[in-house]
This record gives sequence, C-alpha cells and structure tokens, in this order.
Amino acid sequence: MRKSLVLAGVVLALVAVIPVAVLAAGARTSSILDRQLARSTGADATTSSTAWRNVPGLARINACTIREVSATLSVTIVGAPVLFRVIIDTPEGPMRPGPARFIPQGRETFSATFVRPTFPFEDDDTHLFSVQWRSPTGQPVTLRHGVVNLLFQRGTHNCP
Repeated sequence: MRKSLVLAGVVLALVAVIPVAVLAAGARTSSILDRQLARSTGADATTSSTAWRNVPGLARINACTIREVSATLSVTIVGAPVLFRVIIDTPEGPMRPGPARFIPQGRETFSATFVRPTFPFEDDDTHLFSVQWRSPTGQPVTLRHGVVNLLFQRGTHNCP
C-alpha cells in the first residue's frame, strides 16, 4: 500500500512538472507593438567582401525597445549571391532565423523578416540595429534600394 502511494505521488509530480517544463522550453517572447521605425536608402552600394559589413544607410539604427522586435528587410539587388542579416548591438546578437541568402537573376527585389527579443542592459532599453551583408563568393553584388522596418514595443528604461 505504501509503495502504491509513493508511486502515485511520483506520477502525480511528473504529470504536474512535465507540462511546465515543456511550456518553458517552447516559450515564445512577444510584444505589445506600439512603435514602428523605418530606414531606407536609395544610393547604390556594392560589396564583394566575404566578411560581414554594415549596409550603408541601414546601420546603427537607434531604437528604445523591449521584448520581441521584428525587422523586415526589403532590398533590390543585382549581381552575385548575397547574405543579409540584422544584428542588435553587437555581431554576437544576430536576429533569427540568421542570414538570409538571396541569389538574384538580374535585378530583383527580395524581402525577409528577422525576429529577436531585446532586454534592458544596465537599466537601459536603447539598442542599435544594423543590417549587414556579405558576398559568400567574393563576387560583387550591388544594392539598388533598401528599406528596413522595425516593429517593437517601446522600452521604459532611459528612452529618449
């Protein structure tokens, strides 16, 4: 009888703990969107660098954000295959899903959306968002037009 009670207690504990662990592992960050910020460039820019470089006109965008941020990038490019990513504050902070690869056939427009949560750093919700690109083949690629649009919840710590 005692073994049955102990076993029933263990099973009951597992039934209670497992769903919480599963929910925590698959938890998603979300925001109450109340801000939008866009930056665009119409000046041609070319890269053949195989290292990540900031896209001229689409880098160091200052925004006061909290929780999840989405960045939609739309570019018109011509030339070789190209990778784009959006980073928050440092290169160690790329937004998900990671680099988006575009292979233009002539002059083409592509779009991709990136997401990532932001958190206060030293009681400050100010973050820098930068679009970066590189040529995986080392061949030149030219950006004709580009726009990045950030959707976010305004932060509350040290926001201008």
